[in-house]
Amino acid sequence: MKKDELHTLLDEMSSPDHIIDLLDAPKWPWAKKNHLNEDELFPLLRDFILSRSSKPETKIRENAYSILGKLLSRMMKAEYCQFLIDSLDRESDKTVQHTILTCLSRLQFSVELDITPIVACSQNEAWQVRHSAIMALGASDTDAAREAVRYWVRQEDEKQYKLEIIYANAALGYIGNADDIALLEKHAHSRIRDIKDSAIYAIDQIRRKGEKP
Repeated sequence: MKKDELHTLLDEMSSPDHIIDLLDAPKWPWAKKNHLNEDELFPLLRDFILSRSSKPETKIRENAYSILGKLLSRMMKAEYCQFLIDSLDRESDKTVQHTILTCLSRLQFSVELDITPIVACSQNEAWQVRHSAIMALGASDTDAAREAVRYWVRQEDEKQYKLEIIYANAALGYIGNADDIALLEKHAHSRIRDIKDSAIYAIDQIRRKGEKP
């Protein structure tokens, strides 16, 4: 399959009137018939995203990011995971950033990847971006991710930062260590049930990780 043929297919399927998930869409068998495997899709998707940089093509890029995220969940490739992370700096639309971060939150990526753009998004003034970034940090078992998540766990105002604390508790459950239990325990006694439950569950996750040989 030629590069232009795939771009045409993606353009068509990435419109709001079509199924956007290339891998599960009816036209995917057509792509397979043309001898295109999933491994070959990575560079083609990257080229496609970079070639659709205008504002009117924002939705097309957003849907292509979703496809790339789905591919990475099936076959992790650090180079393209980093490309997805770095796309947060290239995109200014908060809906697109939210989509990218949601894709990242479903992955588990190498500690060698630079997550600086995700950390920055976890402080974004737009709640859609901020919340999804906090969740995405749970996919990176690094000191940088832990410290960014701890910032929200340390918040005292549970009413103002309710969702941030809940998402941070959940993320810390994935990437936290024994030293984080004391930090989580203050929320384990919260009067807000969702905060309390998320803290208790995170503590349990960390303790179970510590029990593994």
